[in-house]
Amino acid sequence: MKKTRNTQKQDFVIDILTDAKHTMSVEAILKAMPIKVNKTTVYRILERFAEKGKVHFVTGEDGKAYYALCNDCDIKHEMHNHIHFQCKSCNKVTCLPHKIEVPELKDFKIQETQFLMIGICDACID
Repeated sequence: MKKTRNTQKQDFVIDILTDAKHTMSVEAILKAMPIKVNKTTVYRILERFAEKGKVHFVTGEDGKAYYALCNDCDIKHEMHNHIHFQCKSCNKVTCLPHKIEVPELKDFKIQETQFLMIGICDACID
C-alpha cells in the first residue's frame, strides 16, 4: 500500500469537516477550500479518510455522497449503522444519534450500511 503524507489539502478537508454542522458534498467542500484544489483530489482524500475510518458518507436522494467526520456523529460505531436525515427543503443531510440494528446475514459479510430518511428538518418546518 502506498504511504501518504499529511498534506495541506488533507488538513484543509479535515478542518472543513470539523467546522461543518452537517454532512458535506464534495462540491460544498470545494467551495469552502481556502486554496484551489482539483475535485478529483478531494475525492481521493475523502476515499483515503473513509478507508482509515476518519470519515463516513451516505448517498443522498440526489445521488451525491455526503461526508462527515466519524467522531462528529456523536455515535461510537464500527459500522456506520446510524440514521441520516436529508431535508427536502434545504437539502442538508444530518447524522442522527439513532442506532439501527443490522441483522447478521448467513453467508454474507456486510462491509457498509447506509440509512437515509427523507423529509423536512426542524429548521425548515414552519
